[in-house]
Amino acid sequence: MNGLIDDDLVELLRTISLEENDVATKEKRDLPCAAVYGGMAFIGANRLRPGFVEHSDEGSLLGGIAAISKPEEDEEEELKALVELWKPTKVKFTEERLVIRGRWIKNCWNLPFNSVSCAMGGTLTIDKIVRDPSLRKLANDIMDETIAIANADLASRGVSSSMLLGDQLKTQMWLITDKMGPYKTSTMLDLLQRRPMEVKYLFRRPLEIAENLNIAAPKLEALTLQIEGLQRHYGLF
Repeated sequence: MNGLIDDDLVELLRTISLEENDVATKEKRDLPCAAVYGGMAFIGANRLRPGFVEHSDEGSLLGGIAAISKPEEDEEEELKALVELWKPTKVKFTEERLVIRGRWIKNCWNLPFNSVSCAMGGTLTIDKIVRDPSLRKLANDIMDETIAIANADLASRGVSSSMLLGDQLKTQMWLITDKMGPYKTSTMLDLLQRRPMEVKYLFRRPLEIAENLNIAAPKLEALTLQIEGLQRHYGLF
């Protein structure tokens, strides 16, 4: 799943642990495990039909720690264990100490291009968006809004200024996108094939964070409203 799901997943695990242990009076909810990992694939792939996936671009995996039982003792060891999990594989794996930062990095691509392609009715592939000056500017502006929300969220979590997102990431995203060709975003495919759409965690959750942190994101908000309207119209829940 795309989007900012990790906080809810960790809270669910803590709630399950609380219920199983029947310790409703405890103030702190412990994880039922040593750590929760999160990961995201930076890959251009479309599912054509059951059992068939078309891989068109990229292919790396970014992973990190979403939550840990004893961060003051085990963080380095858990991060090392995560890296070791992928060493025997052929997957290009990159560690990201904070999985939420990794989510925001991926959102810098997902939010601009999923939103534009979907809000346009699911008719425009990536190559058409990047070649159209108006749509390219719209995607770029939404990328700026995403970075502003991301940095405010990361700062609120105590992330140092040196770890915030900036122009270098934008340049990297455009270099990747300009050579992707006629790629169809996941949300666009969900709309066209009338499948349930990832709207809550991919689009609405970042806007909720923006509102809580007083970050303006008018263009992302406008396209999200359009996408939510399409989701309701076709019943894609």
